[in-house]
Amino acid sequence: MQAPPSSASPPKQPEEVGLARAEEAPREPPPPSGPTREVRLPPIARSTLSNGLEINLIRESRLPLVYVRLILRSGLAKDPKDRPGLSLFLAKMLELGTRRRSSQEIAEAIEGLGADFSASVDSDSTTLEIRGLAEHLDTLLSLLAEIAIEPSFPEEEIKGLKIRESNRLAVEGNEPSYIARREIHKAVFDEHPYAHIDLSLDSIERLSRRELVEWHRTHYVPNNSFIVVVGDIDPERARALIERNFGRWRKGGKSLPGVPEFSYQNKSREILLVHRPNSVQSVIAVAAPVPPPSDPASIPFEVANQILGGSVSSRLFLDLRERRGLTYGAYSSVDERVQVSLFRARLATPTAQTVAAMEGLFEHLERFVREPPTSEEVKNASRYLSDSFPLQIDTFGRLAWMVAYLRLFNLPDDHWDRYRQAVLAVKEDEAFQSARRAIDLDRLAIVVVGDGTKLSEPLRRWGSLRLISADGRAIEESALRGGGASASAQ
Repeated sequence: MQAPPSSASPPKQPEEVGLARAEEAPREPPPPSGPTREVRLPPIARSTLSNGLEINLIRESRLPLVYVRLILRSGLAKDPKDRPGLSLFLAKMLELGTRRRSSQEIAEAIEGLGADFSASVDSDSTTLEIRGLAEHLDTLLSLLAEIAIEPSFPEEEIKGLKIRESNRLAVEGNEPSYIARREIHKAVFDEHPYAHIDLSLDSIERLSRRELVEWHRTHYVPNNSFIVVVGDIDPERARALIERNFGRWRKGGKSLPGVPEFSYQNKSREILLVHRPNSVQSVIAVAAPVPPPSDPASIPFEVANQILGGSVSSRLFLDLRERRGLTYGAYSSVDERVQVSLFRARLATPTAQTVAAMEGLFEHLERFVREPPTSEEVKNASRYLSDSFPLQIDTFGRLAWMVAYLRLFNLPDDHWDRYRQAVLAVKEDEAFQSARRAIDLDRLAIVVVGDGTKLSEPLRRWGSLRLISADGRAIEESALRGGGASASAQ
């Protein structure tokens, strides 16, 4: 809202306003875009060691740097059912001690090289990355091999990490966006391992060093892994250095447990309302399983998702934020997995606007699956995805990620070379049919995190209602009528 004029500064007279406008420089349209530049993934030198470790090398000499990624085909989905997040805890333990060095010595070695190390875990994989100067490649590989192959899991470090992770979950577990993400995964995947996105307080408390050692022995094996190196390297020398540092890695002898086949169990639409008493805003999330990257329908759906909520120029943002002012941002995305990806649409809104925001969100979801997009929308979405693609391969880290993506989802080496053409070739009906086939509004998973005393009744118009507390315990609806929040164990 514009502030009223100050009494000390009287409003400008009409002639003064006209003079100011006359002095403004005339506006010119932006210059037209140039022709689309052809972008290709650099050649990948691919080979395999005798122990089963696959090697992927890309030579890039723009900078004297090197990125090394070691990826295991095991992540949260292969954790024991009663120990969700075990793989994540283990990954965080890796740089806290090996058979040869303490956590402090590892940190000093990394810092001494001017390098960075990180470990991350998702549903299908664990990624260990180290990056530094290309001249240190041998030392970087040696350090990475030591961290990955020889962790010692010191009891004192386990105790310390348990405290830090418990504190982290205590904080994040009260964040509405985190709660919504956690519960929407449970709502879609139910008992399937893809339902887990993190540790739980219970798994942290019960986790033992023996379990860490056993999971590492089973999953951290070369025939369950591949390595990607991108940077200012000679591929032949890089392969020899990898063999020298990782050739001693003992091959796994027994077959690894697989991830159970996913079957969507939602028979009808249900609203899971997470009660946060006196919350001033609500977080809304809806989700459904959609085709994985290996499915030909994934690219048409990517275009469809871009139209719906992929950016600030998409339907959800332009309407729910810009036109109606219901939220600071409304988006949709596709979280990719090997078996099945997850479509999510989400927004945050003031409590008083929750019903209006739900109405607006479902208006767009119904249009998404019942009305083909316009040719202009498909053109703009395809151009956005195509034209932003070159920015994604502009760094060594992104190149390493793209190679890992090919291997993890079992895609051909020319996938990224064909990606832009595939996106630009999507037609209106292809985008529409991909959305219509993937999203069943009658079986949609819905999570709302907010004040149940104000939201439980009006939300019922979108489906049957189930109430839980922020920590996941069931709540009796009768408790809300008196403003209470008594919970019972699930």
